[in-house]
Amino acid sequence: MFSPCKNKKIFFSISAVLIALSIVLFFVKGLNLGIDFTGGNIFQFDMGASVTTDMENTIERLVSERIGSTDITIQATGATEVIVKTPELENSVSDQLIEDIKGEFGLEQSAVINSEKVNGTVSGRLIGNTIMAVLIAVALMLLYITIRFDFMSGTSAVLALAHDIVIMFGFQALLGVTVNTTFIAAILTILGYSINATIIVFDRIRENKKLMKGATPEEVADSAIRSSYTRTINSSLTTLFTIGVLYVIGVTSIKEFALPIIVGIISGTYSSLFISGPFWAWWNSLGKKPVQKKK
Repeated sequence: MFSPCKNKKIFFSISAVLIALSIVLFFVKGLNLGIDFTGGNIFQFDMGASVTTDMENTIERLVSERIGSTDITIQATGATEVIVKTPELENSVSDQLIEDIKGEFGLEQSAVINSEKVNGTVSGRLIGNTIMAVLIAVALMLLYITIRFDFMSGTSAVLALAHDIVIMFGFQALLGVTVNTTFIAAILTILGYSINATIIVFDRIRENKKLMKGATPEEVADSAIRSSYTRTINSSLTTLFTIGVLYVIGVTSIKEFALPIIVGIISGTYSSLFISGPFWAWWNSLGKKPVQKKK
């Protein structure tokens, strides 16, 4: 019978290995920080027509040829506008790049909406804001789950979220994918996605604590996980199919968002089923008392 709690040592060991590898990769290879965090140049153009994938690919090729680097982010905004992000450029190179794009697409000077440099101070402030956003999100989730369930459930859920975030960073370091604000958006998305599946498990646990009087924490948690794992896996697979298609056919900016989402969904599904519930059961088993029905 499917019993994550009885096999928790195996699942905890798998997670421990993945987390250890992620930490090693983080410190050995480091992250490929984009200009959102390191500083660079930002250009914004009004293309005068709907921005297509071919148009983005052409801009990426022009920029790459001009600056001799593939560390470029192309992002469509609105119907006709596109933002180009590059490493820091000399003023002369920046001017030539603008002329290249204008000439390729027959744009007037008025089509250049913005051209500016992002310095290290602004980037440092963004890093601080990012860390603060993640901490606030996690703290609010801990508070909500503690109020709705109990502190042990909240702590177990936050542990599962930390597990997902560390693994997402490890994959970014392993693959050398650019880390920018798109990656931060992916992290916040996964925090919400993963906690949703985890709350389902703890909701079942709360119900089982009332129905399974005298049962052990492991029995309560296993029953909760068994009653919710089909729903969790089906939801995850459906989302993965959609994100997978976006990754295959999307441009660079879409791929940079889709890849960490894919990793996060897989990790979040695993942690919701095999980490949060079993950890809650282990913690509650420390006192070696059966779960009592609340009066």
